[in-house]
Amino acid sequence: MFRLLPARSSRTLATAASKRTLLTAAVLPQRTFINATSSSAAHISLNRAVVPSKALRTNIYAAQQLRTMFIQTDTTPNQDSLKFMPGVAVMSNGTAEFLDARNAMGSPLAKKLFQIDGVRGVFFGPDFLTITKDQDAIWQLMKPDIYSAIMDFFASGQPIISETADGESGAALDTMIHEDDSETVQMIKELLDTRIRPSIQDDGGDIEYRGFENGVVKLKLKGACRTCDSSTVTLKNGIENMLMHYVPEVTAVEQAFDAEEEVSQLEFEKLERRLMNQ
Repeated sequence: MFRLLPARSSRTLATAASKRTLLTAAVLPQRTFINATSSSAAHISLNRAVVPSKALRTNIYAAQQLRTMFIQTDTTPNQDSLKFMPGVAVMSNGTAEFLDARNAMGSPLAKKLFQIDGVRGVFFGPDFLTITKDQDAIWQLMKPDIYSAIMDFFASGQPIISETADGESGAALDTMIHEDDSETVQMIKELLDTRIRPSIQDDGGDIEYRGFENGVVKLKLKGACRTCDSSTVTLKNGIENMLMHYVPEVTAVEQAFDAEEEVSQLEFEKLERRLMNQ
């Protein structure tokens, strides 16, 4: 999960133009191109021999430019999560994560993505989105709707998150150094922000610093890392080793959970014990 030089897989490029899209795909080695052509763009009938004015041609060209986007996708270590890179800034500051449709009401894009069958989680990074699906959902069936939702949103000009959004956001603020931070905490935050976070985000996830006490660093995994099977490996073999190497005061790294996640984790452990005793 934690890798400084992640291996890249095949890329998916999407060209978009409107709410109604006509998708045609040409598959080439290691790369797929999807072309989406707007059905709402102005069409000039050749039979009527109507020549558009210069102003109309300018408006049509501007509209087409506004609604054209290249979306690149990349796999993550979590097979149920895909990373979508629209080629534009997604979050101007920090990150945001939405785990259900109710939580996503404050984000027009997240709300629209949760209307797609199979979407289980949405994560916004600086220049990418990570979408997590249900285990039985099929990416090939979901991708066209995801592309359309992303392209239509960025063409609309709406803010990605409203002021009243309930999504967990501002992850970059967790590593902001405060005056009362000890030298050890400052070193931990700097390493998280400059060395560890970029690698985690490259895999479609993020980390959130939750505190340092008695030699233990508390971190919360987000995005693709939240439900990844190798999250423990990420914490122990990746983050823990690096922090212990550069900060001798660090003795361990543990994953932090919210209250609801702790309840779910306890129930899961109980279920595991019952199954083992059968």
